[in-house]
Amino acid sequence: MRKPSIRARIALWFGATLALSLALFAIAGFAFVARSSLASTDDALDEALDAVESALNLAESQQRPPNEYLASLVQHFRFRDMRVAILNRATERVYFSNDTTGPPPVNRRAASSGAALVRSRVPLEPTDMRSLMLHAPQSDEDVYTVEARDTHVRLLVRPVTLGQLSLVLGAAHGLQTRERILHDFAIALMAGIPVLLIVAIGAGWLLARQNLHPVAVMTERAATIGAANLHERLPVKNARDELGRLATVFNDLLSRLDQAFEQQRQFMADASHELRTPVAIMSGEAELALSRDERSPAELRTALVNIRHEARRLKRIVDDLFLLARANAGEQLLASEPLYLGDLARECLQTVRSLAAAKTISLRYEGAEELPYVGDQALLRRMVMNLLDNAIKYTPPGGHVELHATTEDGHYTLDVIDTGAGIPPEAQARLFDRFYRARIERRDGDGGAGLGLAIARWIAESHGGTIALVRSDATGSTFRVALPVTRAAAPNAAEVIASAGA
Repeated sequence: MRKPSIRARIALWFGATLALSLALFAIAGFAFVARSSLASTDDALDEALDAVESALNLAESQQRPPNEYLASLVQHFRFRDMRVAILNRATERVYFSNDTTGPPPVNRRAASSGAALVRSRVPLEPTDMRSLMLHAPQSDEDVYTVEARDTHVRLLVRPVTLGQLSLVLGAAHGLQTRERILHDFAIALMAGIPVLLIVAIGAGWLLARQNLHPVAVMTERAATIGAANLHERLPVKNARDELGRLATVFNDLLSRLDQAFEQQRQFMADASHELRTPVAIMSGEAELALSRDERSPAELRTALVNIRHEARRLKRIVDDLFLLARANAGEQLLASEPLYLGDLARECLQTVRSLAAAKTISLRYEGAEELPYVGDQALLRRMVMNLLDNAIKYTPPGGHVELHATTEDGHYTLDVIDTGAGIPPEAQARLFDRFYRARIERRDGDGGAGLGLAIARWIAESHGGTIALVRSDATGSTFRVALPVTRAAAPNAAEVIASAGA
């Protein structure tokens, strides 16, 4: 089943919430009107009986016989839709008032028999009213709602004592008008609520459509953005609302993707260029060696030596690219173990002595003897070797290269110092970019691939450290690696290394 759109869901939720609110309001309103109208009826009945009781007290003070004034007194109280009656408990006789809309009674006896009640707008039968008054409580008043002639009547009874006379006052009020009002009110609610719901749902749909229109625009624009046009961006009308912030965040994502794609394209272009050179040389040497049937052993040997040299260079480039690709993929490449940075630095310096001797470059180590540390020995060795190889490569014959290993401000620092010509200021900002140095080397005729410093930076950062060019001028350059001492094995790296060696 297909889920409705966001606009439809917003409109439906809005309509459901409004429907529940209107239903609660209708129930509460209907209950309030019903209760207040019934309370008004009870108040009217109570006021009528108060008037009757006051009149009885006045008549009783004149010391007249009850039979003389009860029948005439009750006839003076004429109310619309209300009947008043007086019950004499001693004789069980009931005196009823006349209807305000009916003709006057012919005689008092007919009025006392209840003929006027039948003609009144109160549909309660005289016998039923008399029965209820006979069963009235002796001391407290009571109120009843009784059904009569398919409608309801509200009856209030009140016991009254006048000297030796025990009476029951009763007032009945027909509820036809109240029921008609409630019926019309209910119809109005049932007819009005659906109309309000339809209008509200339509308004909610239009409001949701208007507010979500930027989403539709962004969706259409995002659907057209691909690898070829990552420079395009989503429109942002209001950067401070939720949709504007969403579009801004998405545009930032597109910027990062565009930058990543650009770096990837540049990486592939540079890698292809670096790989093409040794492959072309190897292919050329092989073609030259096979171009004639008769080749001297010396010529063939020279061709094979050149091919081997380019093959080694090609292997080094492929290994570097593979390492960087694995690092970019987030693969865990570190194999940490206890070691001494001082010993590792001296071993690296010993390894490059042959390269330095070929250019009559002097090497010198200065620093602590041990520097216990926990890290990937192979990667750290590769980092130091890359720095030393670059230092020797760019130091002219007769110069010197130094390697310092010390502890400073909670870090182990490895400084590689050379006496080369320095690095141009315009090249220093991109010194650690992949293949960037390769363009400089190609101008110098060097065959390096320009990945050494990029790999060195990745190794340092993988160990929680940093690498930077701290000095470069006409007297030479200084590269510094800072590794946190906190990576030393706790609590004592030296003891761990000693126990491992044992």
